[in-house]
Amino acid sequence: MLKLRSDVTVVPVSLEHAPNMFRWMCDPVIRKNLGLRSEPSLERTETWIKNALQDPTVHPLAALLNDQHVGNVVLDRIDAYLASARLSVYIGEPSARGAGVGLTAIYRALVEGFESLCLHKVWLTVHCQNYAAINAYVKLGFTLEGILRDEFWLDGRRVNAWYMGLLHDDFKRLVVEVEKGNG
Repeated sequence: MLKLRSDVTVVPVSLEHAPNMFRWMCDPVIRKNLGLRSEPSLERTETWIKNALQDPTVHPLAALLNDQHVGNVVLDRIDAYLASARLSVYIGEPSARGAGVGLTAIYRALVEGFESLCLHKVWLTVHCQNYAAINAYVKLGFTLEGILRDEFWLDGRRVNAWYMGLLHDDFKRLVVEVEKGNG
């Protein structure tokens, strides 16, 4: 049974979230797992937020733990024709990692994606050594759909990335299980 946290919510990203996002982008753990290729700056972070909020193919959400911003979940590359989107996530606050915060934030973002955005499929890529993320994705019903060989640069070497997907019907079954467990 999937355990969700009641103290985790998601809200639209805003400029007030920029300082935290910039600080997290400077964290080597976050940078490494996201595969950042350029030096972060507060100005670039603010520009990204402004652009994302104007772009209909991007749905950026701030993950909150007890109303404190601890990370982000982003649905982007939204394709209206295919009704699909890419998911990316990071929990920036080290104290919020490994405690189900990311899992719950992703779940809440998926509810928005499938219900509000009327998506049919959400997909993602994750490097094959990000075990915590892969475990969360599997718990949420994502299925391995392919392996992208040598797709990711990690610690000075190439590693495979996994392409994973989740269909709306599969997620609906998960929602029913979650509601049974909380009812």
